[in-house]
Amino acid sequence: MRELISDTDRAKVRRLHAAGKSRNFIARAIGRSSSTVSKIAADEGLAFTGGARTAAATAARQEDLAALRRDLTARLYRRAAANLDRVEADIYTRVELLPTGDTVEVVSEDPPAQDERHHSQAIGGYLTSAARLAEIDAGTSGHEVRSMLTDLAKGLRAAFADEDEGAVDGG
Repeated sequence: MRELISDTDRAKVRRLHAAGKSRNFIARAIGRSSSTVSKIAADEGLAFTGGARTAAATAARQEDLAALRRDLTARLYRRAAANLDRVEADIYTRVELLPTGDTVEVVSEDPPAQDERHHSQAIGGYLTSAARLAEIDAGTSGHEVRSMLTDLAKGLRAAFADEDEGAVDGG
């Protein structure tokens, strides 16, 4: 039979949590499963955020990724501008493949419609990608994904908690 959670257990969890101890550390310290500690923490309004060691590493990784996104955004804008500059240039140069397999450089005032369409599609793709990256940094994108992952994590925790408690019961 499962041992009831005592006020002493709750007090120990609150004290050790306030000291910055991890869920697993607390479970070992009070002789309970980590799922029991999670239940007590939830009842007490406490959250485990990964501890001080992982918080700094996570913050550093997030900053690295943000810097990478900013760099990629700038590069995408530069590529879009370069394509637009090429289409709007006074002279357009392209290479054509001859039936003989040789190539020839063709110079004209304007790009052929097909080339302009390809440049336009490339520009649109670069700008769309840059906008998506900017949305991530602005915090206006990915909310649905984060919500879905949070719900999935909660469901997994609950499933494992039920499984752990069943193992303790002998079931």
